Amino acid sequence: MELLFMLLASFTFFFFLFLLHGFDLHGRRRLPPGPAGFPIIGNLLDIGSKPHESLAKLSQKHGPLMTVRLGSITTVVASTPEAAREILQLNDEACSGRIVPDAVTTFQNHDMAVLWISTNEEWRSIRKALNTCLTHQHKLDTVSDLRQKVVDEVLEFLRESGRKKEAVDIGKLAFAVALNQMSNTCLSQSVASYDSDDIGGFKTAVKTVMEVDGKFNIADIFPVLKPLDPQNIRRKAKAAYGWFDEVTEGFISERLKHRELKLPRLGDMLDSLLDYSEDEEANFNLLHIKALLVVNPPLYI
Repeated sequence: MELLFMLLASFTFFFFLFLLHGFDLHGRRRLPPGPAGFPIIGNLLDIGSKPHESLAKLSQKHGPLMTVRLGSITTVVASTPEAAREILQLNDEACSGRIVPDAVTTFQNHDMAVLWISTNEEWRSIRKALNTCLTHQHKLDTVSDLRQKVVDEVLEFLRESGRKKEAVDIGKLAFAVALNQMSNTCLSQSVASYDSDDIGGFKTAVKTVMEVDGKFNIADIFPVLKPLDPQNIRRKAKAAYGWFDEVTEGFISERLKHRELKLPRLGDMLDSLLDYSEDEEANFNLLHIKALLVVNPPLYI
């Protein structure tokens, strides 16, 4: 009886929220047309397991701009180049808000990560730092020897495996190479071993972040469920991001001591970011550097 009462109470609560949403006449008039959907779940059944195909079919009926409700989240979908251009070029400032997935909020400094903050001065400063310290062609050329070191390491590993007549798991090897390419560019260190599943925990942490950030999370479409964490996503994300945060803190502290002792510069991304933070301390500090280093591994694999 208690379970039945809880289910009825939950249904009544969600239905009440749906009614409030449905009778928000002023808000609805400003939205483009779209499929009607169902109470509580909205258009989740219309979207299905292949959103790109479902949204393309729905746009043929409802037009290049349509409103889709995913649970309690209302979304406007643009499905033509013209509509996308209108949003991304002509109204980019007004449409630049980001919904932060629940899994990401377990990262302590997620509000300083370029992926999740709004387009303000802080965001522009972080973008400038990335362009200067990582993605600019000149910077990529200056750290090419660090990437070449990874290529030499993996070639030597393959030669040694051939001499020993040992099988090589190409999938695991490719993952380790991608991770080491990024870690050497950022930190001048290889963090994954080619002959072990996971030394140091980097592979596990990166895979966990990729899994939880890319997984459908019912708490994202029904925010009232976030405290319950029904799919256990928040717990896994918190453990992985917490591990990254601690390890990254160690890398930064070690490099600061390196610089205090006047040891030779390594010339990697971390050195460049520390230099940039000294010049732009008001808008870019060590917390921004930590956020970039934590977010980068899963992004570039």
